[in-house]
Amino acid sequence: MDQLVQLDEQREELEELGYNVYGISPAPPEQHQQAIDHFDLDIELLSDPMGQVGMDHDFIDDENMIYRGFMAVQPETNQYVKEIDYLAGDNIDQVKETLESMNP
Repeated sequence: MDQLVQLDEQREELEELGYNVYGISPAPPEQHQQAIDHFDLDIELLSDPMGQVGMDHDFIDDENMIYRGFMAVQPETNQYVKEIDYLAGDNIDQVKETLESMNP
C-alpha cells in the first residue's frame, strides 16, 4: 500500500501535469474503500475483478501473477508509457520527469 500512498501524496502535482491518476487492481470495491478510508486517500481506485485490464496491459501474466507498475497516456498526443514490475511511488521523481517529457 505504500506505493499507493506515495502516489496519492503526489496526485495533485501529477494532475497539474495534465494527467488523471487512478489505481486499478482486481480487488473488490469494498476492499478499495477500506484502503481509501484507512490511508485517507484521495486517489480513485478502480476494480478490475476479472483482471482483464491487467492482462491486456501485461500487469497480470498467464499464471495470474500481478505486477506493480504504471501506465500513462498523454491525452493530447496519445503517446503512452508503461512500466511493469516497477514501484512508481518509490520512483516518483522519474515518473514525473517521464510525464513532463511526454507533454507537448
